[in-house]
Amino acid sequence: MDLPMVDAVVDASGLSADRARFLICMLSSFPLALFFSTVLHPSRAGPTLRHAFQVSVGLIFCFFCFKTQIFLLLLDTGVCYLLLLLCSPSLVHIAVFVWAILFMSVSHIYRMYTDYNGYTLDFTGPTMVITMKVTSLACSVYDGMSRKEEELNPDQKILAVRKVPSVIEYFSYTFSFTSVLSGPTFNLQDYLAFINGTDKPQGPEPTGYIAGILKFFYAVFFISLTFVCPLTFDTFFDTEWRDSHSFLYVAGYMYVVAFVYRCNYYFAWILADSLCNISGFGFNGYDANGTAKWDKVTNVVPTKTECSSSLKLLVENWNVGTALWLRRVCYERTSWSPTVMTYLLSATWHGFYPGYYGCFLSTAFFILTSIMAVI
Repeated sequence: MDLPMVDAVVDASGLSADRARFLICMLSSFPLALFFSTVLHPSRAGPTLRHAFQVSVGLIFCFFCFKTQIFLLLLDTGVCYLLLLLCSPSLVHIAVFVWAILFMSVSHIYRMYTDYNGYTLDFTGPTMVITMKVTSLACSVYDGMSRKEEELNPDQKILAVRKVPSVIEYFSYTFSFTSVLSGPTFNLQDYLAFINGTDKPQGPEPTGYIAGILKFFYAVFFISLTFVCPLTFDTFFDTEWRDSHSFLYVAGYMYVVAFVYRCNYYFAWILADSLCNISGFGFNGYDANGTAKWDKVTNVVPTKTECSSSLKLLVENWNVGTALWLRRVCYERTSWSPTVMTYLLSATWHGFYPGYYGCFLSTAFFILTSIMAVI
């Protein structure tokens, strides 16, 4: 028996208990996000109170979903913060990167040992998000406190951090309730601007309510497809079924199944984006028509992902935050074969199933080949 609320969701939806907990947290986040953007608006609440609310709710969600595994998340982030404080700025990015990747790798291996090939939601999900955040922060500290201005590219100049964040700023950033469970990832400078209320222009303030509501229904559409088409890859392993159908039928079936699986990711990422917008986070200026853009933390563009005409377009529109992290932390800082090293890091970030390495290293090969073909 679980909590009555969890049991009720399990009975009504047929979801497993871990997914029911995740869904409860995500849906309860919306009234909390609305409260945050209104009652705790920067004009009414100071940064400390806004930080405290973000980290408190984020920790409650982590405990609700992962119970005692929350202490592993605190260990991970706590060690990283100590490294930020104690390491030389010239080495901090290396120290934090090594610790975060090692901790995440051990988490992946533990998950493989206890739930091989399973889809149970556990602390490894938040660990992957936290890894992106802390390594990005460490690189920004290195850029801002160790490197000369002329050594930085334009993006690094904007994201450079000139001093280590305070304890509450750091843990608010890593455990923000709008992103800790499923992302999106973002950099510290954008997050602090959002908390301090300096991320929007003076004058009439744009709000993300309409954008957030539209994205919410967009997310519901994708999760609905998984109930309408409850297909799985298990059928593919049925030799009798596979032999009784043509190759084209089997290939088409597998494509549809893969799309249904992707719908779960579309749901989680778009719902998180919606949540950020309603809380006031995600404003990205105005378009040519003067309409406010709320895509700063958008993590996926389903139409462009499904209809991409090249591998480049696919990468640019799927798991956008992770792609940016890989570029800023690895690709722009690696001298030996940046493309290969970046996709090797991507595979490691995902876990240690052999398929990840086959997928990402072959992607690196295809990209290098396409570049050579153009040259």
